[in-house]
Amino acid sequence: LLGESAGQVAAAQRELARIGIDRPAATAQGSPEDWAGGDKARLDELAVASFADLAAARAGQLPGHLPTPDVVLDVRMGNEWRNGHIDGAVHIPLPELPHRLDEVPDQAVWVHCGSGYRAAAAAVLLQRAGRRVVHIDDAFARADAAGLPITVTN
Repeated sequence: LLGESAGQVAAAQRELARIGIDRPAATAQGSPEDWAGGDKARLDELAVASFADLAAARAGQLPGHLPTPDVVLDVRMGNEWRNGHIDGAVHIPLPELPHRLDEVPDQAVWVHCGSGYRAAAAAVLLQRAGRRVVHIDDAFARADAAGLPITVTN
């Protein structure tokens, strides 16, 4: 369990205890720079966006700091996908992604899930594979409200 301060680690431990994780294997305080041992090559940034940003980009109003969304990757499970997905998205559930990276087109990938957590893991996998990635850190429930067309396949 990593945190910038002992207080931050303690707060995280309290939250984890509420869901049944009583003792982390280890803890450390500091910054990502400290944990990287001063090796800047071990640190990387990840572009982050919302569904509103994706809708704007698809409408030709690309936020300046983000690449064009050539591919939208949905890493939710099959039942979530069938209940509604963004038109034109590629679907590869997160547990399958490590073995199916070659199926993701070699273009800028905007990746999302239901809440942002799985998308973060997928974005890191893709980035480590040399892909240009944007992590959509947003709740899928906001995609429709953002103006993105949703398809249901039930």
